[in-house]
Amino acid sequence: MAAVFATINNIAKPGCPTHCGINTVSYPFGIGRECSLDNSYSLTCNTSYEPPKLFPISSDDFEVYNISDSEVRVATLVSYRCYNQRGALGGIIKGFDLNLNKEYTFSVKNKFTVIGCDDYTLIGGADESYVSGGCFALCRKEQEVPNGECSGIGCCQASIPKGLRSYDLTLHTLLNHSDVLSFNECGYGFLVEEGSFKFGGAADLSTNYSEFVTRLESTVPIVLDWVIAPNKSCAIGVNICKGNSSCYDVEGGGYHCKCNNGYEGNPYLDPGCQG
Repeated sequence: MAAVFATINNIAKPGCPTHCGINTVSYPFGIGRECSLDNSYSLTCNTSYEPPKLFPISSDDFEVYNISDSEVRVATLVSYRCYNQRGALGGIIKGFDLNLNKEYTFSVKNKFTVIGCDDYTLIGGADESYVSGGCFALCRKEQEVPNGECSGIGCCQASIPKGLRSYDLTLHTLLNHSDVLSFNECGYGFLVEEGSFKFGGAADLSTNYSEFVTRLESTVPIVLDWVIAPNKSCAIGVNICKGNSSCYDVEGGGYHCKCNNGYEGNPYLDPGCQG
């Protein structure tokens, strides 16, 4: 997936880099701990890639695609289970528990997605925002799977609640794929930005799991919402907003700083926004 430029101005702390490959990084984010507001906004630029890629400084699980004034897009992670010709589990399992720093939540722009013909999964939050939901992806014949539609036949999608900060994902099956092994050996579950994934129908169901997972994890994003000081409000944190900018509370906690009308610049750094 081609990264896009950030929509906030590319102004960093003095002496700090503002670019990693084709990505622009603006304060409060920064490349290196000393260049960000704190560790929650610290990124690392991995120059072993061409072009270089951004990652959170604390983890290499998520590639960071781009940053805006309220969102971060990162690479998705895919959970999957595959089955052998006897219908038993074929030994290929990948699941995960995913937890975000308190400055981030999973955006409601994401959809929880399941791919397969004999698969279902539950999604549950593991913290105070605990929720439970699920999705079934079922089909019996390769010919009945629609191309480009996530309607429950081979592919299903479900919404997530606002404020979700963590979730665990484990796939389940009804019949170990025993009735569909001729064209579908694996089931998949992942979170993805709505509209960024197009279901390929029977072709996706029969694709080798490694190829399918690699394609997803390198081309489709998860959207994260970010805030400053998630346990505070503008009444407490207004001093962080610099000249010619205003503080805006975010529903659920935290705030953002934005330049006033007619001004441009970085509202988090002195001298603030300029006319």
